[in-house]
Amino acid sequence: MVDSASRSLRICTLVKVSKGTSPASLHVPVAEIFLLFDSSYYIVAHRISVRRPLYQYRGNLTIPDAWDDWGPRQDLQTVKVINSILGKEHVDLAVLNGDLVTGENLFLENGTVYMDQMLAPLVNRSIPFASTYGNHDIDLNISTRALLQRENKVGGKLSLTNSMVEGDEKTVGTSNYYIPVYSSGKKTIELILWFFDSRGGWAYQELDANGNRVHAPDHVDSKVVNWFSQTKSALQKQHGRAIPSLAFVHIPIYATFDYQDSNLRDPSKNPGINNEILGVEGHTCSKSSRHKRKRNEEDDCPYTGADSPFMKELVATSGLMAVFSGHDHRVDWCMTWSSTTPLPHTDPSTGNNLHLCFGRHTGYGGYASEVPRGARQIVIHEQNTVSTGVETYIRLENGSVTGHVMLNATYGQDTYNDEQTSHDGLWGNGGG
Repeated sequence: MVDSASRSLRICTLVKVSKGTSPASLHVPVAEIFLLFDSSYYIVAHRISVRRPLYQYRGNLTIPDAWDDWGPRQDLQTVKVINSILGKEHVDLAVLNGDLVTGENLFLENGTVYMDQMLAPLVNRSIPFASTYGNHDIDLNISTRALLQRENKVGGKLSLTNSMVEGDEKTVGTSNYYIPVYSSGKKTIELILWFFDSRGGWAYQELDANGNRVHAPDHVDSKVVNWFSQTKSALQKQHGRAIPSLAFVHIPIYATFDYQDSNLRDPSKNPGINNEILGVEGHTCSKSSRHKRKRNEEDDCPYTGADSPFMKELVATSGLMAVFSGHDHRVDWCMTWSSTTPLPHTDPSTGNNLHLCFGRHTGYGGYASEVPRGARQIVIHEQNTVSTGVETYIRLENGSVTGHVMLNATYGQDTYNDEQTSHDGLWGNGGG
């Protein structure tokens, strides 16, 4: 491990992938890791490309559409946000945590090309990047496998996204992999970054007997959970210890909704915006259009418990410090999944004090136009990683900082005020 605690690895999460199953590794001359998170997770870009509606395969491609003018303007604004964030933060790794594009508005012929525009700020700065894919990244005209190929082509060696679990994208997804993080010049893994594909959206190039799109399940598949369990056990055996880790998945797990719905969140202890009912993994909607479940629509989109195996495996992972998600544009708080206070409707009910966090909506695509854009930053101190905790904050488009906290053993007990969590953007130590 490096000796200087002042050196740091900075990860900016936006919303490669090496071929095969061998993980790309990250060698960094740093003692900390900075992560940016968007509302799609690991951090900065949420839904960049918005173009014409999906159903172009049914009709005349020359029909004028309002998206044609609106979409490109939003894309330019999103790139502006990314450049603004990267101008304030020194970033060693950018993580794009899902909904990189709005798949329902893309053409089959060129849908992946819009990735070039989103990745340009990273490629131009030679910043490595890694992605998870979200429910808007898979649709009738867009494939997450195709997005992966485009990332690899555009980013080259900068692209660290991978696909380590065999199976088709509807069944297991695409972005299931891990990245080992080494200190510069060292052969020992100091940190593992886990990435999971929560799927959702609509199956690629698949229609039912009535000509309607087919839903893709919206949770991490059991085959991926088994891979996760076996891989982390093998790594622990190989290295003789549980390696500190972080995890990224676009759609949040059900525990976050149960926490919110049970009114367990205290704004003074879990600072951040909380302006919508969470959409989470494991719901099955009966209506033809996919939407977030509301409390008065339980029968329409019942919770199936499909993400329970994934939650159990997360809780059982020694050294896992935090899980970061996006998906929900009007929330950006963190919680501690208590080891003693059970959640009433979650299996497992207790969470080994695992921290669960949301990012800030970054891109100008999608809903929640009233939410100031930004990106979550995460700082991991190399020495005493687990005991020190995870420092995190939101960097806003205007350069200011909000939600500056420390995810450690006392998070959820510490009380924060605005002066402690928000400032002018000059770097400082986290609270708590």
